[in-house]
Amino acid sequence: MDNLGTILFRIIASMSLMLIIWLMIGQRQVGELSPADLIITIMIGSVAGAAIADPKVDLGGTLVTIALLAVIQVSLHWFFIKCRFLCRKAHYAPLVMIENGQIIKKNLRRARLPIETLLHLLRDKDVFDITEVELAILEPNGKLSVLKKAEYQPVTPQQLAIKVQPNRILVPVILEGELQDQVLKRLGFSGQQIDQFRKDYGGQLENVFVACMDQERHVHVIKEDVRESGLFPQ
Repeated sequence: MDNLGTILFRIIASMSLMLIIWLMIGQRQVGELSPADLIITIMIGSVAGAAIADPKVDLGGTLVTIALLAVIQVSLHWFFIKCRFLCRKAHYAPLVMIENGQIIKKNLRRARLPIETLLHLLRDKDVFDITEVELAILEPNGKLSVLKKAEYQPVTPQQLAIKVQPNRILVPVILEGELQDQVLKRLGFSGQQIDQFRKDYGGQLENVFVACMDQERHVHVIKEDVRESGLFPQ
């Protein structure tokens, strides 16, 4: 049991430090990692895993090693920002895959990207006709940016000289029956108004799953007991 407690403590300590490092790096998804980031991340995971699996490994030394790897990672970020040439080499440069409906075979080989994968990435962008593409660029994160030819792009209200209403931005003010005080304050509600709202509608909040409000304070409510209408065939 003591050994189990030690392992649990090592897991919590290692994961906490690794989470802090991840937040310091500022990456949100694994797909955003550069090759250097990925290598150091694997090293950090290996060091942490060794300390968790083997209680004989010194935990203090493990945490120091992880911290040093994090310092190296942050330093590399700073260095790459200052040195644009090395940044392009380490993070790859964007590559033009398609220009004016024609695939650039040389860049396809440089990216080691099969033609089938390129066509899949195009379909993911709702492009099924390659002749509609004016420019397609493979980004360093592996995603494909596509610019369609002007004649294939959707018509905008500006082109038709039509005045449209501003977009409504709905933000959740009630989540699973809980009133979101801080959100309401950002929408301009005073503390007194929030207290009065809770007093007037407190008994009804538990029946609300989600409620969203726009800048004009119009509310869209999704109740707790909503069921399928059966219109969609299974």
